[in-house]
Amino acid sequence: MITSCIRPVVQDEVVERLRDMEVPGGSLSEVEGFGLEADPEGGESYGPQVSPYQQVVRLEIACSDEAAPTIAEAIADAARTGRRGDGKVLVTPVTEAIDIRSQETGASVI
Repeated sequence: MITSCIRPVVQDEVVERLRDMEVPGGSLSEVEGFGLEADPEGGESYGPQVSPYQQVVRLEIACSDEAAPTIAEAIADAARTGRRGDGKVLVTPVTEAIDIRSQETGASVI
């Protein structure tokens, strides 16, 4: 499972790159995140009227172990702006998968 948090402004470029790679699909969610992206010293960089959270897009893709490194690198490359707060790409193992409609299980579901 590849889970990434990216800037909304790069969402279309990331998805287009994945479509060009013929990745069969993924899920996108609008979420809020926080980090040290605004102030390199890690201090408070927002006023009382401004939210300390950043709007981000969470992208989740289930894929084979073999495809994961290539897909993860493509996401990181397409999402990179070079500024603090560009996000993260995480790869975690999937131990079980079930297709809800067919009740099929295993690697073929992914």
